[in-house]
Amino acid sequence: MFRPSQSALQRYKVRRGASPAVACHHTNWPLLAVLAVIPVLIYALVHRAQGPSSAPLDLTYELDLGAAPRGELGVTLMVTGSLPEHLEIGLAPTSFSGADPLHRIVRFTAWELDDGGIRLRELPSRRTADTWQIDSRGVARLAVSYRVLLPVVSRGQGDIRHHISAPVDGGVRAAGFEVFLQPQPFAGGDITVAVHNPLALTFLSPWPALVRSDGAIAAPHPETGRASVASGLGYRPFDGDKIPRATASTDPTAAPVPSNLLFHPRDLADMGNALLACGNLRTAVTQARGTVIQLGTDRDWPFTLADACDLAAAIARTEIGFFGGAPSNQITILLAANDITAAGGFDAYGLHTGSSVLVLLNPATTPEQLHEDVASIIAHEMFHGWLGEAIPQTDPETLWFTEGMATWFAARMLHACGIWTPAHAREVLADRLSRNYAESPLLGRMSVAGAAAEVMASPEQVRFAYAGGVAACIALERRLAARSGMMQPLDEVLRVLFDRYRDRPLSRENLVQVIHEVTGVDCALWLDSYVYGTSALPPVEQLI
Repeated sequence: MFRPSQSALQRYKVRRGASPAVACHHTNWPLLAVLAVIPVLIYALVHRAQGPSSAPLDLTYELDLGAAPRGELGVTLMVTGSLPEHLEIGLAPTSFSGADPLHRIVRFTAWELDDGGIRLRELPSRRTADTWQIDSRGVARLAVSYRVLLPVVSRGQGDIRHHISAPVDGGVRAAGFEVFLQPQPFAGGDITVAVHNPLALTFLSPWPALVRSDGAIAAPHPETGRASVASGLGYRPFDGDKIPRATASTDPTAAPVPSNLLFHPRDLADMGNALLACGNLRTAVTQARGTVIQLGTDRDWPFTLADACDLAAAIARTEIGFFGGAPSNQITILLAANDITAAGGFDAYGLHTGSSVLVLLNPATTPEQLHEDVASIIAHEMFHGWLGEAIPQTDPETLWFTEGMATWFAARMLHACGIWTPAHAREVLADRLSRNYAESPLLGRMSVAGAAAEVMASPEQVRFAYAGGVAACIALERRLAARSGMMQPLDEVLRVLFDRYRDRPLSRENLVQVIHEVTGVDCALWLDSYVYGTSALPPVEQLI
């Protein structure tokens, strides 16, 4: 749960101290066959990295955007609590940056601090393969400062994981798991992120902001009682059944931009799943059932941002209605040009990190293509906010279910909210099932679950895994319906997972257990044959 704004602000001021001496010292498918499993791995690896610790530590991060136009971020981390004699600090083991996960981090320095935040002495530190070890004997409070460099990645690099953090027009786009160093292990404590924005860059964050630039507490959200960064970008309060139109800024200087912001992530998973963006961004903001939807981009498109934001809100409104609640009170969507030229690449890419969605698409995408094609990526990735994040995906053996359901439900949600006609939704699904599953050379040679478990496989295998996952989910639904008498049993399975098993990692065993709990049907042997084995799935006709 998020803490109250006032107490968070007070805690920050106490830890920060009155002196500026600890400030950062830095110079001023096919479209749906996308690699959406990245946040799943982020979640799994972040949590696997968080072993027990003797005592909780309070962490305060100060993020300096002063050099962001040059592709740099400055970070100062203050650690307070019962420190071990040697504090090990590093990135969560989810940084996909090659053999050296820390190659983007430079100028690392550690300092002991007094109670007021004043530097006392530099602390000895030693760089290891993927962490720094700090001599913290007798120290109650310390700070580390460093820079994160975000150079342009080669367009020929086909691994999308290397394109998540990158410079944008006038600033940067950065994944939290490549920015925020953290104590390892970390038992848990109070976490605060303060953003210093001296250039008044437009800044988007997945975390609800607690304060505005003037230091006052931001206006609380009418539904949640929490403040949102979108409150500075002109969103309209949710008013019953009235659907608010997106408020867009086509001039990046038009939106009021806070020079300082304070955020309060819930835990280190929030930190690692953050997708931050600043620069010359065009923005649009609206709401979906009380959840703030904010969209940003660093370029012009043939469609308007307000229309794209309203499209995203319609999808979010439908998915929230299906589950009966949102996985977060704020969803951020970033649109960027797809300039990946590697052989075997995809027309568009989408990935989901925390409550953020990044979509890389053709700069010439028309309004019609936005609704007919790109909408499926947004619906798919946003669906992972529930299945994949709130219902954590940590077991590669269940990726077929996570990706198959997200792909199938993307079409169903787009049909339900009126963006796709029934005929178009069926055509898209039937084409994928025929071309990428029934006609795939992998059919009979590789199991659907095995294909899906390999994240960075060949494009052919990725297509087979996604289409096979859809085929498996639809076939399983028909089998469960015939044996239980339920109309749409997997719908109820998803809701039960979200309502009762939220935050419990999805595994093969508990999926079978929940299906049996909901339907009374034991599907383990069926899954062994058709999903984890290589038997061809029975053909399905009723796609939506």
